[in-house]
Amino acid sequence: MSFNYNPLLDSLAPRPGAVSPGRRARPAPQIIDHTHPASPPLRSAVASSPVFIQPLPASLSIEAESRAESELELGRQRAQLARERALAEALQDERHRIERAPAKDEMGSWAAMLKKIEGAKGQPGAASTQGFARPPQAYELYQAIDKRNIDFIMRVRDHAFSLLLQKNATDFPIIYAARIGPSHRDIVVLLVGAFSRYVNQLEEDDFKRKDVQSTLKMLRANLKLAIDNALLPSQQSNLLSSYLQVLIMSEGDSWLHRSVHDLALIIRAEDARPVAQAEALVRRFSTKELRSVPGGVGDVDEYVANATLDLVIMSVWSVAAGQIGAEPLPTYTFARDLRTWTLFSEALQENRQKLPKVNSRIRKMMALLEELGGDTRQSIRGRLRHVQEALDK
Repeated sequence: MSFNYNPLLDSLAPRPGAVSPGRRARPAPQIIDHTHPASPPLRSAVASSPVFIQPLPASLSIEAESRAESELELGRQRAQLARERALAEALQDERHRIERAPAKDEMGSWAAMLKKIEGAKGQPGAASTQGFARPPQAYELYQAIDKRNIDFIMRVRDHAFSLLLQKNATDFPIIYAARIGPSHRDIVVLLVGAFSRYVNQLEEDDFKRKDVQSTLKMLRANLKLAIDNALLPSQQSNLLSSYLQVLIMSEGDSWLHRSVHDLALIIRAEDARPVAQAEALVRRFSTKELRSVPGGVGDVDEYVANATLDLVIMSVWSVAAGQIGAEPLPTYTFARDLRTWTLFSEALQENRQKLPKVNSRIRKMMALLEELGGDTRQSIRGRLRHVQEALDK
């Protein structure tokens, strides 16, 4: 008798998809398609959350700190510029002192002349005019103006100069003489010459003295009033340029040195307008009434043009001289016709071998000034106009 074991074996055989206990189901093998490149697996984005040890300062505090740093840097730059300017002025003053030494020895200074007069009172021939036994009075000066007593006015000029600047009654002496009329024009010329003589004989150190500063203040007031008086319809304006010239001279060489230095800084800029800037510096000395005259005044405009052109020439040469180590132009030829231009041309000839070291734009400006600034076929205003058209672009 035989036993059929097939049903039992079939029950013990594993069913499809069934997992035997204690065993894990193996994943089905993946079929990789090598014909297409596999794309990179996707990664979940991680949120950016930086961590700082200390919190950042507020934007307002950062802005305030940057502004403070900018102001400090600006202050440092200004201090450096002031030091450079002071050094340049000191060098200019020293050069000017050396240049003027022979002229001072020949002419003498105002202070030295006063000492000579004071020390030689009572000695005949000690001064150009005779001194006073007692101080002259204002009414005596006005009487001398009325009578055209030139000798007495010259004595006052030499021994009591401040009396020429003092106001008596309603007018200053120079205004009083000018209002009398053309008959007293020589008296006005004498008074203006006395002002110019006083200024020219001052040394650089004299400008720092308080008594000289007070006298110069009175002198400038007299000249400004004389300018305004000359603009009146009933007055003559042929001395306006002389008034303005002495007014500028009363500032001393320090004003000219500062103006040359400031204009030299302006010239270094590409978009500079040196002629317009120089003219503004010169016309600053004109009174409000003089600036408001329609069409200007011929003599005054000629002097302003002469001073402006000389200031431009001196400033351009100052820039070039600093680049080649040459000497600056002297100041005693300022606004005296073609004298400054002549010295400028001589300086160009003496330093012709060094000029290639100068900046090309400055060389071009010097060539234009040499060509146009000395063209005697043109008037001074015509020369300045051509120079301005060439430089102020």
